[in-house]
Amino acid sequence: MRIASHVLLYNQDKWILQNIANAAPFVEKIYVAWSEEPWLYNKNARKDFKNKSNLDVLKQSEFFDKIVLIRGKWDTEEAQRNACVEAAKKDGMDYLLIHDADEFYTYEDFGKIIQGISNNPGFDYYKTGWISFWKDFSNIIIKGDGQYIIGYPEIALNLKKDIKFQRCRRLTGSKYFILDALCYHASYVLTDDECWEKINTWGHSHQFNTKKWFDEKWKAWNENSRNLHPITPSDWFKTEKFKGELPEVLKMDL
Repeated sequence: MRIASHVLLYNQDKWILQNIANAAPFVEKIYVAWSEEPWLYNKNARKDFKNKSNLDVLKQSEFFDKIVLIRGKWDTEEAQRNACVEAAKKDGMDYLLIHDADEFYTYEDFGKIIQGISNNPGFDYYKTGWISFWKDFSNIIIKGDGQYIIGYPEIALNLKKDIKFQRCRRLTGSKYFILDALCYHASYVLTDDECWEKINTWGHSHQFNTKKWFDEKWKAWNENSRNLHPITPSDWFKTEKFKGELPEVLKMDL
C-alpha cells in the first residue's frame, strides 16, 4: 500500500514543520500545495491578503526529501486539493491523507490510521474524530451535550476510486469508514490578526458576517461565552479547560 499526505500551505509557517514531522514517518510523499493568492470565497480576499508563508521554511524539515511542492493559483479549496489528488495519482499512490497544517495526531494514532486503512481497503474515504482548541491549547471546544469530539472530518481518500473533493474538504463517494484515532485540531489557536485573516480567506468566508463574529465571539470571548461556531453557533456550545496530553510533535522545538 502506497500512501501519501497533502497539506495546503497558506500562512502556516508556525505549524508546517510539526505537521510534516507528524506525517513523514508514515507516508511515502507529502504534497504541499502553495499559492501566493487566497481563494475567492471572499471577493475582496485577493485585494486585502497575501500568502506570507516562505517556502524556504520547508528546507528546515529533516524530511524535505519526501516533500513534493505544487505551486498554483486556485479559486476554490477543492480545486487546490484536487491538484494534490491528481499529482498523487500520477505518482502511483493508493491513498491520500488529508492532513491540514493545523491538524495533529499522536504517533500511536497515526499508526492506527495507516493500519486501519490497510485493514479496510475498500472504502471511498475515511474519517476520524477530532477535538478543537480555542485561543490556545489550554481551552477545548465542547458541544451542548458535553462531548469534546465535535466532528468526524474526512481524513483520507482512496485514489484507486474516482473520488475527488467537491466542496472544500467534502468528497464525492458515499462509502466511508471511521478510523480509531483522534485529530487534535489547532485551527483556532490564533492571534487576533491570524484569526481575522483566517475567517476572511477560508472556504466559509461567504457564509457568515465575519466582522460581527470576530467582534462578538472572538474579541469579546470569555469563559462564560456560548455558541461560538461562526456558521452554526450552537455546534460549539462553550469552551472548557483541556486536561489531556497533546501529540508529541506539539511539544517539539522544530
